[in-house]
Amino acid sequence: MTGPGLDDAVRLLPGYLGLTRLAHGRRLDTWDAWDEERRTRCVVKVLRADRRDDERVRAATRQEGLIVTSLAHPHLVRGLAAFDEPPALVVETLRGATLAAVVDEGPLGVPDVAELGLQLASVLGYLHRHDWLHLDVKPANVVVEHGKAVLIDLSLAGRPGSARPGAGTRGYLAPEQARGHGLTAAADVWGLGITLLECLSGELPYGDEATWDTRRRWPVVHRRLPVAPAVPDGLPADLRDLLVACVAVDPAARPRLDDVRAGLAPLAAEPPPDLGVRR
Repeated sequence: MTGPGLDDAVRLLPGYLGLTRLAHGRRLDTWDAWDEERRTRCVVKVLRADRRDDERVRAATRQEGLIVTSLAHPHLVRGLAAFDEPPALVVETLRGATLAAVVDEGPLGVPDVAELGLQLASVLGYLHRHDWLHLDVKPANVVVEHGKAVLIDLSLAGRPGSARPGAGTRGYLAPEQARGHGLTAAADVWGLGITLLECLSGELPYGDEATWDTRRRWPVVHRRLPVAPAVPDGLPADLRDLLVACVAVDPAARPRLDDVRAGLAPLAAEPPPDLGVRR
C-alpha cells in the first residue's frame, strides 16, 4: 500500500496509520492519519493510554464516535469510523481554516457573520432534534472553507439535563454549564451568540476569563457577572438586540434557534429561500 510518508507511520488502529500527531490533549491524542481502505487522509482521535482506565473518559470518547458516525449534516464533521478498544473515532480531514484563525486576521462583516450564523444554527438545530447538545460552540470548533462552515469536536456533547459542572471553555461557557444542571438547547444558543459577537468584534463579549459561578477544584479566575456583554458599535439595531438576547444570563430569555435564523436571514450575504416553513 502506498500513501504519504508511510515509512515512518505509526499503527494507531486497524486500517489507520498515524502520520503526524496534531494535538496531545488532556484526554485524546489527535492525529493526521492515513486510511488504508479508502486511501486518503483522515483525522484519528484516540484515547490516551494513560486515560484508558477512566471509565467516564472512555464513555465520552465512545459517545463522540457514536454521534459523528450516526448523524450526517452538511455543516457537521463527517465521521468515518468508531472503535471501542481503544476508544477512538475517525473523521474526515477538513482543508479549511478554523474560524478562530480567520477572526485573528480581523473582524468579519455583518453579511458574512449572518451567513455563518445561519449555517451554525442549521447544524445545531439538527443536533437538537436528535436530542444532543454540542456544549462547546466556539470559533476554534468551526472550520471554514469557501464560505462553508463545519462544526467539529463533539467531545463535550451530551443530552439535555445535567453535566459535569464547569465543562466547557472559558469565555464561551454558559452560566448553566458552570453550574452543571438545567442544560437545554439554550446553552448552544449562548455559544452561537458568543461566537458571532466575537466574529464581529474580535473580542469575547464577557471576556476570556469568564467562568461564572463554577466551583472547579483547580484554581480558576472568578469574576462577577457583567451587567451587559460588550457589543460592537454600529451594528443594525435588530442584530444587536438579537445577539444580546442570545447571551442573556437567564437561559429562558434567549431566543430559539428558529428565531435566530429568522433574524439573521435578511442580513446574510446569500439569504436562504423563504419556503414558508419553520425548522
